[in-house]
Amino acid sequence: MHASSAAWDVPWKTVKGKMLEELLFELLGAMGGVDVTWRTGGTGDGAADGGRDIEVSFLHPTPDGDVDREKWWVEVKGRSKSVEPLAVKSAVLNAAGNDDVDVLVVASNSDYTNPTRDWVKEWQRTHRRPRVRLWDKNVLDKLVRDNPVISARVIPEIIQGKERLSLLVEQFEHVGRMPLEEDLSYFWENQQWVTEAREVACLTYAEVVLGDLAERPWAAIIHDSKAIDAAVQALVGLPMVMLRTKVLADAKATATSAYLMQWALPLLPANFVRKLLYNPFEYLDGDWEKFSRSSDGWRQSFLRPMWSYLKSELLDACSQDCVRMSVDPGVVLKDTPRGPRYWRRFNPELPALDGRSLILEQHGQPCAVGFDLAARSCPLFESERDEDAEVTIREIEEVAQTICYRRDRPDGRFSELSANGPLNRRIDQMLDEIMESPEDYL
Repeated sequence: MHASSAAWDVPWKTVKGKMLEELLFELLGAMGGVDVTWRTGGTGDGAADGGRDIEVSFLHPTPDGDVDREKWWVEVKGRSKSVEPLAVKSAVLNAAGNDDVDVLVVASNSDYTNPTRDWVKEWQRTHRRPRVRLWDKNVLDKLVRDNPVISARVIPEIIQGKERLSLLVEQFEHVGRMPLEEDLSYFWENQQWVTEAREVACLTYAEVVLGDLAERPWAAIIHDSKAIDAAVQALVGLPMVMLRTKVLADAKATATSAYLMQWALPLLPANFVRKLLYNPFEYLDGDWEKFSRSSDGWRQSFLRPMWSYLKSELLDACSQDCVRMSVDPGVVLKDTPRGPRYWRRFNPELPALDGRSLILEQHGQPCAVGFDLAARSCPLFESERDEDAEVTIREIEEVAQTICYRRDRPDGRFSELSANGPLNRRIDQMLDEIMESPEDYL
């Protein structure tokens, strides 16, 4: 990946402390350094403020086929002004006391005065080791330009637009490093760059961890034609990132997959979704045949937890505006404090949540979405499902219909249905009688 020159604007005045240390650490590895480690006991910023200096080796082949190992010490000096001469002299003299150091680099986000550079040249004339190199912001700027992807791991803002998003997705899929809050804010303000399901999956996972999908609903900003891609990301993409990186939180990944499927369901035929749910590998290009032949384990590990979470989340949300279903606390959306749980924030001795939810269904009441439930339960209610039971086309259709209905009518149904209930009709009748003959009630 190469960034255009217009994208480069490294904010060197703010790149110091831990950020500067991390940048040097990544750059040294990208330059071919081996055994890159943090070193304590130096005279760099780490000596005074808890920062760290770096030790690294570079291997150089010799004419006879052998390899020479060259040991470097790198001392990091984050400054708002020129690096003071004493800091450089101390670093040089400290390194000179170690016979195994071949090269000393004093790296800074600022610059060095001419007297400082002259002192280093003079000292080097009479001392062969270590060889001293002063890296100022101009040197660092060139190194960053030569290694944009590596550098952007530490300073994402140096790459903008689609290049920055591609980098974030690459890091997420290969090492499980998720975007930061500043990345989410940037791309929510620049939604034109977010066009692919892979990008939405990456940003959504970070949103589930850091933010609120009600504030930034990432799937809603891509084109409806990406519905199949979003479903495949939910069913295969995220599970594969979990297996590959082993760093994603299972619950957060499940919530992310459920959200992507919820967005995709209303846009796809139910019979196609059912086939996709039970063997998404058939719809993928490449060497996926081995997964297709052994999809039972995948269904057990990924599909069933995701589908159960998807329905439970919809039940929590829909029941808040329903006269038939009552869920307390939410099966998965437990973050709204109500009743006794609210007062526990003032008295920690009150009983804590035990992970259970009370679900009540009043069979005589109508469904808020309009399903005919005269002889069955709410389709969102996920009772104990047999391990061999399959998700039916009807189930998929009703989940999709719920999302479509609630997408347009998120609330107001409880009031409407309550007003038409038998108790309210009797109250209305009594009020009419009072208004007709008020003297009978005085």
